Amino acid sequence: MYLFQQKSFDKKKRTLIYFLVPITVYMLVFFLYPVLYNLFIGFFDLKLGGTAEFVGLDNYRKMAGDEQFLNSLITTMVFVFCAVSVELIFGLAIAGLLNSENKKMEILRTFILIPTVFTPLVAGLVWKSLYHPDMGMVSYYLRALGINIGRGLIVERHLALLSVIIVDVWEWTPLMVIILLAGLKSLPKNPYEAAMIDGAGAVQLFFRITVPLLKPTLLVALLIRSLDALKVFDIIWVITGGGPGTSTTVANLRIYEVGMNQLQVGYAAALSNGLLVVGIIVGLIFVKFIYSKEG
Repeated sequence: MYLFQQKSFDKKKRTLIYFLVPITVYMLVFFLYPVLYNLFIGFFDLKLGGTAEFVGLDNYRKMAGDEQFLNSLITTMVFVFCAVSVELIFGLAIAGLLNSENKKMEILRTFILIPTVFTPLVAGLVWKSLYHPDMGMVSYYLRALGINIGRGLIVERHLALLSVIIVDVWEWTPLMVIILLAGLKSLPKNPYEAAMIDGAGAVQLFFRITVPLLKPTLLVALLIRSLDALKVFDIIWVITGGGPGTSTTVANLRIYEVGMNQLQVGYAAALSNGLLVVGIIVGLIFVKFIYSKEG
């Protein structure tokens, strides 16, 4: 009997290893190696077609004084804060509306995922045509309503960043909805029943029970979207190209310009490492709140 159990255990162990090998190889080749190589070339003055020269921390000193990159980081933070905040509010509101079991809600849950099916590149192309200053549908109706958009939503400096934030909200709010809806479905019913017996209203139920119980899910949703929004590139590159001026130039777009347009691969690697550090800091902050005693 013992030998049979031992053989069964060994077979399960081998099966588990067979499943782990492909994902391990994938992570090593497509994640760990690029990260380590990027960290390595960040210490070199390397240009495409040229030879690499070791410069130590010079690239990072240059980054600390690079106003264009620092401004792009500020733009990125504004983008992340505004987009993710609106997505959280809309996502929680829509998840609350969809938190019921009937056929209509099942159909709505299916349709609400449609924006996330589009790749950011395709979504950017669609919205760029909608935002077109002369022939775009959005521009046409805004002017018809008497709203002053100047030369166009993606042409005016004070409107361009808001326009790409709206696109991000449109595309990724459904992801927030799905995560928060799953959290709402997992909440226990007993606290609600006890609170309603005590005469609690809908507002009290939401702020005193739903929000505290949903806090871990809210933080996970914020973590996922914040880290993803930090590396935004596609929609901005397609819609505005970082303009007008540098009003929508986010960090990844600045890195792209340095690496692909100026061919300064070593310095671009250093900039991307700087953005990586920012992402790690943001992630650690959220993880601290998620695993705190209060959470």
